[in-house]
Amino acid sequence: MLAGGLDPLYRKALSKPHRHRARVEVWDGTGTSKLATLDPSDDRYGQRMCYLPGSTVQATLNNRVSRTMNLEVPAYLYPEDPFGLLAPFGNELRAWRGVSFGDGSFYEWQVFRGRIRTINQYSTGSCFATASDRGADVVDSAFIRPENSDTSNTVYQEFVRLTQDAVQNPTYGASDQIAVPVQALTWEFDRAAALDEMATSGSALWYALANGDFVLRKYPWVQTTDPLLTISDTGENPIIQYWDRGRSRDAISNIVVVSGERLNGDAPVHAVATDVGTGSPTNPITFGRKVRLDVLQTPASVAQAGSAARDLLKTLIAPVETWTVGIAPDGSLELGDVINLSVESGSSVQVITAMTVPLHLGEFNMSVSTRSLVPSGLGV
Repeated sequence: MLAGGLDPLYRKALSKPHRHRARVEVWDGTGTSKLATLDPSDDRYGQRMCYLPGSTVQATLNNRVSRTMNLEVPAYLYPEDPFGLLAPFGNELRAWRGVSFGDGSFYEWQVFRGRIRTINQYSTGSCFATASDRGADVVDSAFIRPENSDTSNTVYQEFVRLTQDAVQNPTYGASDQIAVPVQALTWEFDRAAALDEMATSGSALWYALANGDFVLRKYPWVQTTDPLLTISDTGENPIIQYWDRGRSRDAISNIVVVSGERLNGDAPVHAVATDVGTGSPTNPITFGRKVRLDVLQTPASVAQAGSAARDLLKTLIAPVETWTVGIAPDGSLELGDVINLSVESGSSVQVITAMTVPLHLGEFNMSVSTRSLVPSGLGV
């Protein structure tokens, strides 16, 4: 959760009728100069710098690109030349969401930073720009020649090195300092795939936060963590407007195979981890066999491959319950936050895995998706 999100005054304001606050800024391609501010007004026939109600930020907890933005603007903001304000040739969008009070004070948090990727105008009069977070810059910056790992680095240090080589002026947020030494590896082209593999080998994800900071963090749903706050549909500060929940076997694998196949010519290594826990609902005897194969360069020994397989198994055998809740827009929430959902059916400790944040000032709900926190990997 972003700093200030637990302030009692703010939590209370969210549960009552309140004044929404939002804005979008356009910055140049270096990220050092603000070019314009767009206000959230429906100005279909005017000539003000504004954006329209169809504007949202979508966030999903995964490697690479975790946030995208859809910005609806008046047709007159379509760029007529490559140097236009919203042309997809370098400029970036930044967005904020919060609440305002009658005395002029306010709370707000940044919910997006990333380059404009596309803009399209339609004969119906609508015009939409899309943007992706700074992870997309890393994806774009593939290796121009085969790249050898730096074996003096830990996984986290190598993560920093590879992202520093990919983007201008990168910044970093609080990360898990994965201290596993990097093996002698060779990456041929795909920088993002190299980062994916290193993260997977450490049971982690790499992505950019809402403000553009890069992080490398352990899978939050298998960490022992107390909920940051309770979100409810009744009680003192209710903000849940609707909810649904469900369980599925689709994301579960109870046998994990890790094959270590390194491009430097070392002999491949192989390891298998199987859910054999007594009483586990995903034991192959009752659940059936469901196998996941991961081919990685990182493991250099059977022991390392076995460790990677066991770590992955913990995340894949949790019989999760997933929720989707509609809440009053809350810009302070962050991907990976652990929260307690309290609704009429009871309560459940959940990890935020996806969000859709509306950027308009109307009465739009914010959609939050979660999966249950199962630190042992064995849900009940």
